[in-house]
Amino acid sequence: MELSKESKDFIGRLQVYLMASGKKEKEIEEITEELEDHLLEAERRGKSIEDVVGNSPKEYMEQFSQEMKLDKGMIFKVIPLIYIGALAYLLIGEIMDGGVEFSLLEAVGYPVIFLFIIGIYSFGLRYISSSQPARWKEWLIYGICGIVPVGSFIALIFMNNHFNTPAIEFGKVGNMLAFLVAAAIFIGMALWSKLWVPIIIPILLFVPEYLIGLTGLSTSMQLTLTSILIFAGPLIYFLIVYKTEHSSST
Repeated sequence: MELSKESKDFIGRLQVYLMASGKKEKEIEEITEELEDHLLEAERRGKSIEDVVGNSPKEYMEQFSQEMKLDKGMIFKVIPLIYIGALAYLLIGEIMDGGVEFSLLEAVGYPVIFLFIIGIYSFGLRYISSSQPARWKEWLIYGICGIVPVGSFIALIFMNNHFNTPAIEFGKVGNMLAFLVAAAIFIGMALWSKLWVPIIIPILLFVPEYLIGLTGLSTSMQLTLTSILIFAGPLIYFLIVYKTEHSSST
């Protein structure tokens, strides 16, 4: 006998909630395996998932989260990796714009924004997995998690253009070294995660911009095409990955 779709869905949401809460992966696996056994036994006796987790899945998840210790090791490992990966993207972006140059405001603003993004994503994943909102609300949260960070970066760029602070500018050799460092970071993250995403996404984001910049098109046309491709490329890639995984699972 296999678990019902409802029970499998709950276990999946519980895993997401605990991961977004910074709990240890091993403990999450142990708890979800134990819960899976309880749910399977309950279903064999003709009971529903509510008989095991109660009428409030959110409270059930929060109770688990409170009883588990925070995985400090993961926090001190994952957050630096996020910073390093984000730094690589920034370096490539600066190189594409003519050379690496960071102001004091950017040096302070980017880390703050990155922490802000981590907080938003953590809250969003925990809310979606525990509250199971309507589909339109779920997509709204995803939209907010995407728009707010972009808005934060735009605000930082606006402030940087209007407030003069000391800046560090890389020379030709420095830009070449920065590019090699960024490329090494992308490759390292791909090897660490065993995924192609850390390599493919930078290619989809920066290569079109570089190729369009080599054309004789007007500045406005280049900006338009670059904006379209920057959004369309990753979207098409993730749709292809989703359809591939969905077809393989079915």
